[in-house]
Amino acid sequence: MTKIDTDQYSEEKEEASSVVTYLAYFMIVLGFICVIAGFVNSIYSYILLASGTINEIALFGSIATGTIAAIAIGILLIPIGLGILNLENWAFPFVLYINALAILLFMINGGFMIFVALFNLLAIIILMTPQVRASWWSLFMEDMAPRAKETRYTLYLIRKSPLVVAGIIIIAVYISLVFLAPYITPYGPTERDWYNFLSAPNANHIWGTDENGGDIYSMVIWATQVDLKIAISVVAVALAAGAFIGAAAGYFGGAVDEIVMRITDVFFAFPGLILAMAIVSALGARNLDNISIALMLVWWPTYARLVRGQVLIEREKLYVEAARSVGASDMRILAFHILPNTIQPVIVQATLDMGGVLLTAAGLSFIGFGAEAGSAEWGLMIAQGQSHFNQYWVTLYPGLAILFCALSFNLVGDGVRDILDPKLRRR
Repeated sequence: MTKIDTDQYSEEKEEASSVVTYLAYFMIVLGFICVIAGFVNSIYSYILLASGTINEIALFGSIATGTIAAIAIGILLIPIGLGILNLENWAFPFVLYINALAILLFMINGGFMIFVALFNLLAIIILMTPQVRASWWSLFMEDMAPRAKETRYTLYLIRKSPLVVAGIIIIAVYISLVFLAPYITPYGPTERDWYNFLSAPNANHIWGTDENGGDIYSMVIWATQVDLKIAISVVAVALAAGAFIGAAAGYFGGAVDEIVMRITDVFFAFPGLILAMAIVSALGARNLDNISIALMLVWWPTYARLVRGQVLIEREKLYVEAARSVGASDMRILAFHILPNTIQPVIVQATLDMGGVLLTAAGLSFIGFGAEAGSAEWGLMIAQGQSHFNQYWVTLYPGLAILFCALSFNLVGDGVRDILDPKLRRR
């Protein structure tokens, strides 16, 4: 290498080092921005609550998706920035993961949190610049190669299972209906044709009408939004809370484990449906928001106990001892080593629970603990049509909607369980 080439290489190396350093400082500052934004969003939400602009349920949703997410992501971004400053290889991919998650959560929350998401997007852009990319991309691709191979093999196994494929197709259809509802339905969810109540299927109402003149076809399609939202939100919150609590109980053991397990025993002592009914009654108004909260409180112990059992197995393995011997903290061992190895049974349980939550929510609505009268919700539609057995269309179509939706998640859950099981995977 000539002297000119050596000088040019040194300049490029110094420039790359400078950009990486700027990225590290930017990540640290971004962490503080997210933490401050979380507190500001919390205060702003409480101001709206005091002014009557939003209710307690809306406040809970805002805090869950905005405030808590911003604070948690901010706390994670600070050590990641310090890791980049020390050129630790693990830190660079986590910039991509954490900021992508932040953008998703902040966009869902809306409001001024969208502007915070722009900073997260800028972090990803900086990460992908040629100077910074040279510091981590090759090692990242080398690390991802075996995972990509396993992913391709998993997709191959999915294609080989016709039941899983059928379940995925049905789920895709339901998700499409969520977005296409305004365009493929002739009536809104609360519109009524008062001159055609309990009308049989005809040209104007292809699935007939109910006792109030509601178009069954339109209401079933619109109800997809409501019921899928309940199922996804309940499973997501219950999984996150249960996994966190169960992981802490299993890893630290002792008094923490004893307290958490006795609390879960109290929840398991009551039938889930009865406990959900009691919680909805305690919350006051009988509506879909309270159903969601009740089911979240009922469902988290399942994940807590499942994750605890997996963590008890994993914490005794050699890779945990190796991580502890090189000075890794308990939180890092738990978050980056143990939890990723316990995720497979959790994914299976969550997929199967989607159908269970749908059925439970529909059951609560059926017995009067769910949606308000006149809402487009499958369980409520069946409850309103139970006194009209001669008009089969009133209960048939919402019943089929529940059947196929729950069936699709069960098909996918059973297939995923077989695919992720290492004993069955290589047969």
